[in-house]
Formats: sequence, C-alpha cells, structure tokens
Amino acid sequence: MEAATDPPRSRHRRFCKRRKEIQDLTTTATISELPSHITSDILSRLPLKSIFICKKVCSSFRNLTLDPYFPQLQLPRSPLCLILYHRSLRGIRVYFRFLPLHDSLVDLCRRGATMKFETQIESSGTRRLTVVNSCNGLICLSDNSNVYVCNPITRQHFRLPESQNKPSRCYCSRYALGYSRSADLFKVVKFTANWVKRHCERHYSIYTLGVDDEWRNLGDAGLPFPRARPFVFFNGAPHWIDGENSMLMLCYFDMEKEQCGNLPLPSQCSDYCLNLGAVDNCLYVGDESASSGLVKIWVMKDCGNIGSWTLKWIIRRPLPSGVYWNLNPIKTLEDGKVLMMAGESNLASYNPVSGVLKKIRCPGVKDWSGVVVGLPSFLPLPGAV
Repeated sequence: MEAATDPPRSRHRRFCKRRKEIQDLTTTATISELPSHITSDILSRLPLKSIFICKKVCSSFRNLTLDPYFPQLQLPRSPLCLILYHRSLRGIRVYFRFLPLHDSLVDLCRRGATMKFETQIESSGTRRLTVVNSCNGLICLSDNSNVYVCNPITRQHFRLPESQNKPSRCYCSRYALGYSRSADLFKVVKFTANWVKRHCERHYSIYTLGVDDEWRNLGDAGLPFPRARPFVFFNGAPHWIDGENSMLMLCYFDMEKEQCGNLPLPSQCSDYCLNLGAVDNCLYVGDESASSGLVKIWVMKDCGNIGSWTLKWIIRRPLPSGVYWNLNPIKTLEDGKVLMMAGESNLASYNPVSGVLKKIRCPGVKDWSGVVVGLPSFLPLPGAV
C-alpha cells in the first residue's frame, strides 16, 4: 500500500514558492505603509531621545508626535525620571534635564542619554524661580509672588494671573499643581495665610488651566497652612504634612471635589522630623528622629485606608558620609534594592536584606540646583506661549 504523502519534488516546489512570498513581503513593506495608529504606538514606546530623533526623520513622524492622541499613548509608558533643574532670576532661561531611572544601579550610574531643555520664562519677581512640584509631565514653578506652569518637553510655559486681592505685609502663599482625571484638566491650588492681630486667616483659591480667566476663591481651607514642607503629588492630588498645637496630620487637596481633607499619620511616628513622598504607587512617611538612632519609613499600601500603614524599612544610623537627612525612597529596583534621594542632590541605595545604605555617585546630578521626580510627557499646555 502506498503512503499518503506528497512526492518530494512537490513539497520542495511549495516550500520555495512560500519562501519567495515571504521574501517579497519583507522587502516591499516599510514602516511608512503602516496605519498611523500603529506607527504612533511604536513611537510612544521609544526612549525620550529616540522620539526626538524620529521627529527629525520625516514630517509624518513629526506630525504623529504632535497629534493629541500621541501624548495619551506615551505618558503611561514614560519612564520615571529625575528632573534636574537650574533656578533662574529675572527672565533668565530655566534649564531642565531628564535622567531616566533604570531598574539597575549599573545603568543608572552610567552617563546615559539625558536630554537638556530650556524654557524662557519672563519672571517679574525679585526672587529665584524654584520648582514646586511635577504632575504628569507639567512642572509648576514659583518665585513666591508669581506662579508658572511649563512643559520642558514641548518648550511651552504659561504664567497664571495675579490674585485680585492685594496682599498685606503679613501674607504668604503656597502653590501646588494637580490633575482632575474625570474632567481631564490640570488645576493649580493656591493656599494663602494672612496674619491679622495674631490671628491667621487661611483661604484657598483654584485656577483651572485652559478654562478659568482668574482665580476662583474657595473660602477657608479648614486645615493647617502648608509651610516649609514640600508638596507630594499622588493620585492627582497634592499632599503635605503639617499641623497645629504640636499635632501633625497628613493633608491633601482633592482636585475632583475641590476641597481639602486629612488622614491620620502612623501612631508610632514622632511629632517632628517627618517627610512625605510616594514610592511604587504608594504614599510613605519617613520618621528621621535622631533620638531613636533609626530612620523608619511607613508605607500606606491601600490609599485612604488608615489601617494599611505598614512599617516597611528601618535604616540604622550613622548614615554614610554625605547622606545626613531627608531620605526619600523613589523606586524599588529589579534586585530588590530601594533607590532613594538623600537631601537635594544625593542618591543612595538601600538593601532591605542586609540593611546597608550606600551613597551612589551619579554623574552630573550635583551640578544642578535641585532635583524633583516626575514623568516626561508631550502633553500640550493650555494657553501656553
């Protein structure tokens, strides 16, 4: 009985024909023939520097990066970066540099492909512009009397209008940039404190970018005025630690409801030497009280659930030379170590297994005035120049 198989010559002929068809497809198909949404998806996955190189290849690539659809693709895939900046005075350019935070210390310590951006902001104030916070690629800057929002990637900036109420001598203000997810709008909240006959009158106002023409007064904040401690952007809302009568609390401003709220801190925390931040999509509170000889870091695993405060890391003193205070975890690396900011311009890594904290020498970080953590994005800035 003959086997039900094709003759060898017939199989070879079909194989050669199929191989020729594949070769024809691979030699004739080019990226320019792909649908635009697929090309945008490919470009959004590239590193920041590669995207700018592709923009110079042809006008079609450049137009794709300018499409409103592209920033929505790129932002969720954008790598967490150290945003290095130089403070400026009276209209001198503000310089930014983005340093991607890799998953390994070896890649981070190399002088990588960082990109430098400059933004010309015509500041009329007499004090230097400093970065307040970063939110979804946009950066808020202030010189105490003026507030600006800029996107270094698109080289756009916008100066917010001045408040109609003239401040008195005993007046101070703080600003914070946030994002309303439901309305897809960026908002800047302004906290003001005016001391009248030893009494502090606290108010807060809000400005929606691309919508409002002036600040909207929201009345009394009902919370302690955010003083020296910096804001932390988390889940679209600025958070801060402050208090009155020697009692600290975790405060936040809800950008959706446009109202303030507060949460209790971990009960084991001291009443001072606390710093706030976000790491691995969780809020944390660091207790750096020198009396205990330890640096304790609590993490809120379930946002808004006060029962989810967990003591995550304990770092023993003395700390390495050059690392004195203000340890801020940034991200957990692939080997389990925790990358931290130490002060304004130092980096350190902490090994939870061995309990060892080491200072990292990252090229170029100390040459800048300050550092914030954020995401680079191509989001357009409403009302920008």
